[in-house]
Amino acid sequence: MTEPRPGAVTSDRPVRAPVQLPPAPSVLLGRNAELDRLDEIRLRSDPAPSVVVLTGVGGIGKTALALHWLHTHRAQFPDGILCARFSAEGTETAESASGVLHGFLAALGIPADDIPASLAQRAAEFRAVTADRRFAVLLDDVVHSADARAVLPSSAHAFVLVTSRSQLTSLALDGAEILPLSPLPDRPAREVLVRRAGQRQISQEDAENLLTACAGLPLALTITGARLRVRPRRNPHQEARRGRARRLGGSTDLATVFDASYAALDDSAARLYRTCGILPGPHHAVDALADTLQSSPAHLDDAVDELIEANLLHELEDETVAQHDVVRHDARVRAERQDAEADRHYLVRRYIRWYRDQTVTASALIHPFRPTFAAETVAATASFADRDQAVTWWRRDRPVINAVAKAATAHGWDEELWQLAEASWGFFLHYRDYEPFLDLCTAGIEAARRCQLPLVEARMHSQAGFVCDQLGHYDEAAAHNAVTLEIGEREQHGPTQASALARLARNARRQQDWEGALELYERSARKHAEVGLPRGVGQARYRRGEVLIKLGRDEEALRELAEATAILAEEGDDIQHARAVIPLAAVHARRGDYRRARTELLKALEGVTRLQSPHFQAEVLTALADLERGHGDEASAQRHLDEARRLSGDPAEPPH
Repeated sequence: MTEPRPGAVTSDRPVRAPVQLPPAPSVLLGRNAELDRLDEIRLRSDPAPSVVVLTGVGGIGKTALALHWLHTHRAQFPDGILCARFSAEGTETAESASGVLHGFLAALGIPADDIPASLAQRAAEFRAVTADRRFAVLLDDVVHSADARAVLPSSAHAFVLVTSRSQLTSLALDGAEILPLSPLPDRPAREVLVRRAGQRQISQEDAENLLTACAGLPLALTITGARLRVRPRRNPHQEARRGRARRLGGSTDLATVFDASYAALDDSAARLYRTCGILPGPHHAVDALADTLQSSPAHLDDAVDELIEANLLHELEDETVAQHDVVRHDARVRAERQDAEADRHYLVRRYIRWYRDQTVTASALIHPFRPTFAAETVAATASFADRDQAVTWWRRDRPVINAVAKAATAHGWDEELWQLAEASWGFFLHYRDYEPFLDLCTAGIEAARRCQLPLVEARMHSQAGFVCDQLGHYDEAAAHNAVTLEIGEREQHGPTQASALARLARNARRQQDWEGALELYERSARKHAEVGLPRGVGQARYRRGEVLIKLGRDEEALRELAEATAILAEEGDDIQHARAVIPLAAVHARRGDYRRARTELLKALEGVTRLQSPHFQAEVLTALADLERGHGDEASAQRHLDEARRLSGDPAEPPH
């Protein structure tokens, strides 16, 4: 029988079943979803090997997850488990695909003299001797897709786990599943820290600081807990303060864990990475980034894709991206080290101005009934096709707008600050985020004062007064409204005076000064008529109607409310029209005309629903429920009340 020649591909050699697994981690927490997904992939019946790429930033626990799963499922791979660690070129432990294959073939029992010399021949030999065998392969810390691809077996019974800081998306062509890992949530992160710290007692405050410093990275949590365990005199507060600059063992620390990934970026992606680290908000719209960096969309898309591939950025819905906290910290530190302060401020201000421009444009669509002072100085953009698109954008980016406003406050950019505060009014009316909006208005008052814009300052006081009233801070509301009227009279600005009179009438109502409220609303209606603002007339009339109902003067109330609803319908203001319909329907119901009352409320509900206005939908639904309950229709009343509670975000109490 002829002996096989060196380099020949054979499949009938005796093959050992080596298990090259390093020890498993002592504990693995917070990865149940990923473990379940690996189980699902192993059990599917594809006619090809299962390949999974565990990907994420350095220290995220990719290798620990792979080892835990492989040890747990060792019995399912009777023909062995092969392991190899790749790393960046130029390091002492760097392994090439050819070297990995040589090691695998030797472990499988192939004599060194029979192992082919070329990469292609080694790959063919590896596939031949493992055909139809049930085994697993761990390729750890792979840098390039080509390295992993060269080592892939052909057996349909093989399971290949690849770990990499890059997503290696081109391996999807080989049927690979890409499984990104995120930092640990608070609960498992806290458990890792406590377990590693042993008997060491950590206060709640210190634990929170340590968790923030470790940013959900299992590696950081493990080392931090161990350091506290072996150094009982170490102050946890001091350990947290050291944070990400702390060495984690060997040459790895949280300050350098991203070095390899960052070094591989081209200049555009590196600049985008640093910029994302300094911009305010929990996520970034891609078009906002393009404008901030003055980049073409195509060029920016390439940079975004490069960062996503490197796990330095992740995609959200609706053309937005974000960075995990630990990545964001690294990006910010690099920006502070590499970019001049003036350049960083320039980029942040461009970003704030982009959001300012978008906010002003969206405001004109969402609440077109009150022209803004900001619109006089900010050119409208062609960003939104219609009101619905503007509302969708605002709902998505509201946390960013709040963060942008805080950044403008911190930097002392007063013009952008008051413009954001004024233009946010229309959206606030529909969604009622009271406390954040009050903070924004309060900051806007000071900004407008420093800009020497008294009418803008008056508007900020008017907005703040409304919010204070809604929160039950009636004295503060009255003070804001008095300042609004004083400025309006001093500047001889009719719309400001008319609005202030209406707000002061509300204060009178709170004090049950019904006659005083009627007189102030009448003055407000006349002033609105004088300056040519019929919508304001309609609002003052329906509020007079509400007061007249309180006084039991239904006939007078009916006349005021009928006039108000006619004016507001003519003006096309579905929100204020619906609010006027609510007391009008109550009068109709008391006069025995239930059908008319219900019909008008249902029509009003259609209008506010069309505007995507949950607050006002809830108001009309609550009125409809009250009407139906009074008429004995308990089932319909409860259904409408439940919907009102859902829209208001309060399971117990809808708005009144």
